[in-house]
Amino acid sequence: MAITTQTIQDGGVPKKTQRNILIIVTLGWVLDAFDYLMLTYIAIDIMKNFNVTAAVFGSVISVTVLARLFGGALGGVFADKWGRRIPLITSLLWYGIFQFITGLSPTFTLLYLFRFLFGLGMGSMYSIGVPLLMETVPSNRRGLASGLVEIGFPVGGILASLLYAAIYSNGGWRPMFYIAAIPGIILGIYALFTLRESKAWLEKRKQEQGINKIPIINLFSGRQLWDTVHSILVNTGFLVLYYSIAAWYPTFLKEQHHFSVGMVSLITILLNLAAAIGSIVFGFWSDKIGRRWTITISAVGSMLGAPLFVILHNTGLLVIGAVIIGFFGPGGVWSVNASYTAEHFPLSMRSAGHGLTYNGGNFLGGMLTPVIIGLLSVQYGFGVLMTVGVLSSAVFLIIMTWIWRETRDMDMSL
Repeated sequence: MAITTQTIQDGGVPKKTQRNILIIVTLGWVLDAFDYLMLTYIAIDIMKNFNVTAAVFGSVISVTVLARLFGGALGGVFADKWGRRIPLITSLLWYGIFQFITGLSPTFTLLYLFRFLFGLGMGSMYSIGVPLLMETVPSNRRGLASGLVEIGFPVGGILASLLYAAIYSNGGWRPMFYIAAIPGIILGIYALFTLRESKAWLEKRKQEQGINKIPIINLFSGRQLWDTVHSILVNTGFLVLYYSIAAWYPTFLKEQHHFSVGMVSLITILLNLAAAIGSIVFGFWSDKIGRRWTITISAVGSMLGAPLFVILHNTGLLVIGAVIIGFFGPGGVWSVNASYTAEHFPLSMRSAGHGLTYNGGNFLGGMLTPVIIGLLSVQYGFGVLMTVGVLSSAVFLIIMTWIWRETRDMDMSL
C-alpha cells in the first residue's frame, strides 16, 4: 500500500526509522555542542599560543557562525531540491575532517580559515537533520522529539567538560580537536549505511514531478515573508540567550572566581545536566501546552535565575544559579527550537528556510554576542554582561512568541 502524506503525518514511518534519524540528528547536535564548549575551555591557551586578545579570539567564534550561515543556507537548498540524505551525510563527514585539521593550525590565520570551513559543514548538518526528523515523527510527538534533539547541546557540553578534566594539560589544546573529530567521521559513515530519505519529501517530489523551485527566493515572497523574518528574529533571541550564557562562562569562572580546572568542569557539568533535564521536560510539555507557553514560562525562569547565575563571591549561590539557568535557558527555552523553527516553513522549502533563518539568527546573535562581551568585559566584567544578555533576550523572546501564531498542530507533510 502506498504511503500517503497523511499516513506519514500520523506516524506511518516505521518506529525504527524514526529512532535512527533521531539518534543521528541528536548525536550530530552533541558534536556541535562538544566543539563549541570545548573551544571555550581552551580559549585562554589558544590566545596565549597565538598572542591575541579576547576580542580577537571572540571573532574566531564569529567567523564560524558566519560560515554556518552560508553552509546552512546552501545545504538547505540542496536538501530541498535533491533530498535530505546525501547532504546530511556529506555535512557530517565534512565537519569531522575539518575539526581534525583545525588542531594542526600553525598560525592564527589558518585557524580562522579552518574554523570557517568547519562551520560550513556544521551549519548544514543542523539545517538538514532537524527538518528530516520533524517530517518523520508524528505530529503529537514533535515537541518531545525537539526536546530530545536539544539535549544534544548540554550532553555535548558535559562531554567537553569531562574530556577537559580528564586529558587537558596546560597549553595542550590541539589534542582536544583531534579527539573531537573522530566521532563526527564515525557518525557520517554510520549514516551512510543506515539513513533513509524523508518519505514526506519523496511523496512531495512524486506529486510535483520534482521540486524545482528556488527556495531562497520563495522564502521572501508573499505570505511566507513574515514567517521567514520572524524565524530569523526569534532565532536571534535564542542565540543571544545561549551565547550570553555559554560563550565566556568557563573563562568567567577561571578569571573572576579563580576556580581550578576541576571546579570549572564540575559547575559547567551541573549547568548542562540541568539543561538536559529541562529540555526533555519542556519538550514533552510543548506538545501539551504549545510552543508559546513553553517559551514564555522558560524565558521567565531564565530571567529569575540570571542574577544568581553570575553572582560573585558566593560559590553556593552561583552553583544554584547555574542549575536554574541551565534548566530554563539552554533547557526550557531551547527545547522547542528544532520544532518551532521547522514549523515556520512548508515542506518544499523547509530545509532552506530552517538553514537560512536558524543560521541567520546565529549570525546576528552568535556572531555579535561573544565579541561584544569580550570587548566590554575589561570595563564591566563578564558577570554583568552575561546577566544583561540573558534578561534582554528573554524579554525579546516572550514578545516575539506572542506576535506569531501557535504551531503545535501544524501538518509537516505539506
